[in-house]
Amino acid sequence: MNTKVLVILIPMLLLLYKGASGQSIKQSVQTALDNNESLKSQKVLLDNSYQNFLLQNGKSLPNLSLNSTGSRSSNFDTNQETDSYSVSINSSYMLFDFGSLNAKKRAAQRLNDASKVSFKKVENDLIMNVVRVHLELFKAIKIVELYANSLEIRKQQFLAVKNRFDLGEATRSDLLRSKASISGARAQLKVGEANVKKFREGYKTLVGKLPGTPTLPKIIMEEPSLLENSIKVALENDLGLKVLLLEEKALQQELSAIEKSRLPNLSLSGALSYGDSPTSGSNHSSGRISLTSNLTLYSGGQKKAQVKIASNNLAAKAIEIAVSRKFLERDVTTKWLDLMSLRSSATAKKEEANALKELYESVFEEWKLGGKTSLDTDQAYQNLLNSEVDLVTATTDILIARFDLLAEIGTLRKELQLR
Repeated sequence: MNTKVLVILIPMLLLLYKGASGQSIKQSVQTALDNNESLKSQKVLLDNSYQNFLLQNGKSLPNLSLNSTGSRSSNFDTNQETDSYSVSINSSYMLFDFGSLNAKKRAAQRLNDASKVSFKKVENDLIMNVVRVHLELFKAIKIVELYANSLEIRKQQFLAVKNRFDLGEATRSDLLRSKASISGARAQLKVGEANVKKFREGYKTLVGKLPGTPTLPKIIMEEPSLLENSIKVALENDLGLKVLLLEEKALQQELSAIEKSRLPNLSLSGALSYGDSPTSGSNHSSGRISLTSNLTLYSGGQKKAQVKIASNNLAAKAIEIAVSRKFLERDVTTKWLDLMSLRSSATAKKEEANALKELYESVFEEWKLGGKTSLDTDQAYQNLLNSEVDLVTATTDILIARFDLLAEIGTLRKELQLR
């Protein structure tokens, strides 16, 4: 994609921005990844899927248990008491089940992998939200600077009109109009400052600490040169789609496990026990080993229903994957077109801002010579201010749209060089 427009606009916006140093987008994102409370909660819950995998894995391994009992019995007729105790060690192991337990184990492993990918997707969503609030805060601060500069210019214009009024070269209406423009500029500044406070609070909630002075990225990140390539990269990288594919594999294994559970299985079990009765002076020990096979002949349709449910879940997941692919292609296309539209708009707004700046300077010179009224200069400057605000907004919106496209195709994290 041609980045000529962005190469022109970003340096221009950097020149307008007075802060030479501050907090980069990467710093904001890294701080959020370290401090965001919701992300910490998700990280704790992520361990549950791994524990579920361990539970299923343990079912395929031999188990060993220790049992012990102690008792005292009393015979009231003979007034005698008898003590006894016993200890036994038991073990069992599934020798053969046509792979049902292994299928369940693989299903749990796929779900664990899906949980990891889901967590990474939550991180990526957080990254994009931080990028957006970082750039919105930058835009709000830049607009406040424009409004503050506007207020100073209005004050200077008022002093100039007052001097001309004292000399009889300006009317009282000109003086009152110039004074009113100061009030309007001050009101604009207050609104802008309130907007900055709003974004600072949003930043604090998302990142976990108050922001420094936000800055624009110093590098121009490259996205794929064609829409078709963007869609291809998105289909390869999309984490939501990867989660669905892993869940589909898990459902396939669950269906296999249910089908195999209807077949015979063979298990091995054994036990060693020792018992003693100090009162009677007798003891005994024994050992047992056995092979057990189980086959369900009839379950009232339960097994068949379980297979049908698992099969339906698998079919529904396949449909969900197909729909998700279509939505992903649509979202990438929409964001691509939005970026193209914003770039065209920004080019026009830059040309408009340059023209209005020249117009204002021309009107101001004519006003000093008496050829224009203060209303003309005030209107010309207001038009220039509006165009500068629109240009700042458009340029920042382009950056947000570019980051949003990179997030959609799954390369934002790589471009930001995050660990």
